[in-house]
Amino acid sequence: MPIQDFPLELISDFVPYDSGAALDSASRLRAAGHSPEAVSFILNQAKLRTRARAKIGERADSMLLTEAGLEQATRTAVASYHAQRFVAAGIGSVADLGCGLGFDSLAFAAAGLSTVSVEIDPETAAFTDYNLRDFPASQVICSDAQALAPQDLKDDAGAPVAALWLDPARREIEGKKTTSRLFDPEAFAPPFSHVLKLAATGIPLAVKMGPGLPHEVIPENCEAQWVSHGGSVVEVVLWFNALARPGIKRSALLLGPDPLHPQVLCELVSEEPESDPAETAELADFLFEPNGAVVRSHLVADLASLTGTYLLDEHIAYLTSDRPVSHPALAGFRVLATMPIHEKTLKRWVKEEGIGTLTIKKRGVDISPEELRKKLLAGGKKKGKKSATLILTRLGEGRDSRRVAIHAEPLE
Repeated sequence: MPIQDFPLELISDFVPYDSGAALDSASRLRAAGHSPEAVSFILNQAKLRTRARAKIGERADSMLLTEAGLEQATRTAVASYHAQRFVAAGIGSVADLGCGLGFDSLAFAAAGLSTVSVEIDPETAAFTDYNLRDFPASQVICSDAQALAPQDLKDDAGAPVAALWLDPARREIEGKKTTSRLFDPEAFAPPFSHVLKLAATGIPLAVKMGPGLPHEVIPENCEAQWVSHGGSVVEVVLWFNALARPGIKRSALLLGPDPLHPQVLCELVSEEPESDPAETAELADFLFEPNGAVVRSHLVADLASLTGTYLLDEHIAYLTSDRPVSHPALAGFRVLATMPIHEKTLKRWVKEEGIGTLTIKKRGVDISPEELRKKLLAGGKKKGKKSATLILTRLGEGRDSRRVAIHAEPLE
């Protein structure tokens, strides 16, 4: 049933979606004469729009969505930042190859770019066309992006598009969909080799990849930018040709939590593919946890140099200092005590301190914080009222190496 045959105007009546009222909602729609297919479509869209609000804000209330498309969607603030990079490079049109539901395409169109969105799945392409209905300079093509040459993609004026944006999808493995992250770039669709062929033509191009992309597969002729939004690392974008900033090989961009607008907190950049090792020091009065984008971009040593802090271990991304340090890329803690990582010792500490809420962080030790928290807080008839933070890590090298639990207090 074509989407134009569904009563799309009714979806907003059931947003926010209430699962407890789903049966009553379905009955109301059926009593109004709507088919079972239409009822299912309306309520499913209402449920997806409600979920999408947290990721993309009120824009979700006017979109058609799919479960898979929403999971892969670029956050609105992040997509808007992408569009800003294209505008800053003087680009007026872009082809979004493998556009999904069009989240990046929407940001490009909203920034004034003429947009060509290419999607291989017919249903998703139809949804994307609906989502872009308010932008006359946009068009949607249902096709395999890999089969299209850049010169064949025309903007609304009939000229070849000026730049390309790609967000490769994970392929199915042996006919089964997987939700696990694939780190083989050739397992993406389109494969990374195709992306590099496009970049070799000289056309301005950017490709969004998972933040765990191994550094060794990143080409030398691009800028690799890891992006954190609201404290979560969401992507690494490889910027090629005119979209790459001169002299920058790696960067870590930290955006604030605003879901709709890109609020830049800070950015660390490096002219080199890798950084020299940072100096190490013994645990001092303060411990610092770098933002994940800084860790993923291998810019921890640069951050340490910038903030006058030291690594606890050259292989573990915790920094230390004898003074408090304030920086957007650092979460700071005051060290209160250290203990060996022994379950009995930690249980006794929890009981004696009257701890009922426990945050556990870890790096460099093979321990599940969730499982350890359950063990430490279980068994007591009286639950403590205090909150505490434990940081599990390793100190020392070789035979002197030891696992420690650091009782720490978050800094304001």
